[in-house]
Amino acid sequence: MRPCASRYFDAGASAACAPAFRILKNARAMPTGNPHAARHPLSVPALHQSMSLFKTTLSITALALFSLNSGLHAQDAAVTRGQTVYMQVCFACHQPTGLGLPGMFPPLAGSDWTAAKKPDRMIRMVLHGLTGPITINGKPFATPAPLMPPQGSVLSDTQIADVLSYVRDAFGNKASAVTPDEVKAVREAEKARAAMWTEAELQKIPVE
Repeated sequence: MRPCASRYFDAGASAACAPAFRILKNARAMPTGNPHAARHPLSVPALHQSMSLFKTTLSITALALFSLNSGLHAQDAAVTRGQTVYMQVCFACHQPTGLGLPGMFPPLAGSDWTAAKKPDRMIRMVLHGLTGPITINGKPFATPAPLMPPQGSVLSDTQIADVLSYVRDAFGNKASAVTPDEVKAVREAEKARAAMWTEAELQKIPVE
């Protein structure tokens, strides 16, 4: 799992506040028109101007960091929900470790399919299922039964996005999260489809 959102927030705060502190540091060099400025390096007008800029910068920084932190918390929540869906629907085949079963059920951990830049193939597999053999990281997986049953009629767009966000973040994977809008778009584009997907068909779907 990725580090919690608060760690991103702390790191972002340190970097984002730097300009504000530079404003105060540089205030001593501001021209004031006061011939006695050398005796009083930080004059009252310069101080007021510096504090005004400082407060404005901090306000903008706080808003930006709040938005960043909120987004990261939302992503963390989606991954947590996705883990629940995974343990309800996926773990029997793919196993709690994400390693699957050799020759039968492919791994999600370190999978070139799972870690693809775009999740379009994975979304289609969850929606409509997969039948026939598939090769993961150069290793074939095949069983007499379909490898993966369709879940599109059981799971909502949000649930599919959550579980895919989870598997793309768990088991050592580092792929981006999936949004409900992405799932919705694929569901709409493939609404006329009734058959399960095959590997050959999915390979035609771009993921870069």
